[in-house]
Amino acid sequence: MAKKLTAAQKRKLFSYLVERDGFSCLYCKKEFKNVREPIIEHLNGDDTDGREDNLTLSHQSCNIKKAKNDKDYLNIAEEKLIENENHLYVGESFLEEKSKGEASTEIEISNKCYSITEKYLTDNILNYGWIDYKETLHSIVYLCREQVKHGSDQQIRSHIQALTSPIAPFDIVNDPKTKKKIIKRRFTQTSSIA
Repeated sequence: MAKKLTAAQKRKLFSYLVERDGFSCLYCKKEFKNVREPIIEHLNGDDTDGREDNLTLSHQSCNIKKAKNDKDYLNIAEEKLIENENHLYVGESFLEEKSKGEASTEIEISNKCYSITEKYLTDNILNYGWIDYKETLHSIVYLCREQVKHGSDQQIRSHIQALTSPIAPFDIVNDPKTKKKIIKRRFTQTSSIA
């Protein structure tokens, strides 16, 4: 039987859950007034199931309402659990202890996805002059999932942001004709494409 989350694990998870889901209650959608207000909610109602996918933040009163079989809240919890389980995160548990001296699988995956992102931008921008941001994001996610077996929109979006930062070789701008976001080569004296 799985153990319940410890206080230390809850503190560690709090920042992760806020980053993933925002600082508001899953059920009533109201923003929390302070950091002491939210509780860590088990979406499937099993408080021994401490998987990150099964956790979110809620008000205590909303948690009680769900526990009393409020159909709307039960549906919200079920949909959120399915969304979390279907979303491709890096694949390691947030609470797992990493072996000292070994490179993290998460870091290796991130580095591989970054390389795929950089190559895709470089090759396509050199060939076409510019590329559509949205199509690029989805294409790179696909390539990462095919080649590395991991890759999420969030992860690839972060890599694209790094490669289009003010000192990076690429830039995101709005196309004057279509008003869509496009990625193009940054034309400065210091930029170069490897």
